[in-house]
Amino acid sequence: MTLSHPNLVMFACLVVLGASLSTFAQTPAPNTTEWENESLKLRLFYPSDLVKQDPGQTEHDGNFTLFGISGSSDSRLAEATHCLRPQLLLELPQSGPAQTTTSQTTPDGSTHVTITPAVTATILLAELDIDCLNAKHESNSTSLLADMAEMVAKVPGMKSIAQPTWYNVGWQKIHMAAAQGQPQSDPSNPQPNGPLQLFTMGLSTNWNNHLLVWYFSSNSIDTLNRITKTTVRFGRDQAAPLYPVVIGSSPR
Repeated sequence: MTLSHPNLVMFACLVVLGASLSTFAQTPAPNTTEWENESLKLRLFYPSDLVKQDPGQTEHDGNFTLFGISGSSDSRLAEATHCLRPQLLLELPQSGPAQTTTSQTTPDGSTHVTITPAVTATILLAELDIDCLNAKHESNSTSLLADMAEMVAKVPGMKSIAQPTWYNVGWQKIHMAAAQGQPQSDPSNPQPNGPLQLFTMGLSTNWNNHLLVWYFSSNSIDTLNRITKTTVRFGRDQAAPLYPVVIGSSPR
C-alpha cells in the first residue's frame, strides 16, 4: 500500500505524537526516582530523598516485622503477616542527630523541655505469597487484602485515624487504612518501642494476580502525606498518586 503525501505526513505526525506521549508517561516527575518490577508489571516513582534498603531486614527469625515490632512478640501480628514477602524497602536517611532538645523558662520559673525527633519515613512494598495462604484465605482474598491494610491500626499502641475505605487509582481498586500512636513491642508492658508518635498507612490491592500491600510510616504527618503521593503505574495504565488525599491526625 502506498500512502499519499498528506496521509504520509499525518502518519508521521501520529508516530511522533505517540512516541511523545509514551515518553511523557514514563518520565519521572522532578525529585522522584523510578523503581520497576517486570514480573509484577509495576512501576513506582518515589521521592528521591528516600534510599533503597535491603527488604530482608524487615524479617527476623522467620517472622515479618512491622514498624519495629516482631511477629514473634505478638501472635496476632505473626499470624496475619507470616505470608508477606517484602519486595521493596525505602527509608529516609538520618542526616543529623536522632533528636534535638530545647528548654524554655516558663513565667512561673519552671523549665519546659521540648524533645524534637529527627524526621523519619519508610515505605515498604510486600506481596502476599499465595502458596503460603491456607484454603480459607484463598477463598476470601478480598477480606484478606482489607485485613492486611488495616494491620496498621492493630499494632499494639496504634489507633485508627481514618475510616478504612476502598478507592480507585485509575481502574485499580485499593483498600486504605491509617493509624497513629506509639508502637509497643510487648502489649503486656505498654512501653513505647519507637518514636514518641508514629503515623502509618496501609494500602492493599489485587493486581495482575498479585496480592500487594504498601506500608507507609513517618513520625511526621506532613511527611506521611508526602510519601503516600508516590506515583504508581499499573501495567500500561497512566501513572497516578497511590493515595491522592491529604490525611490529618486524630485529636490527642
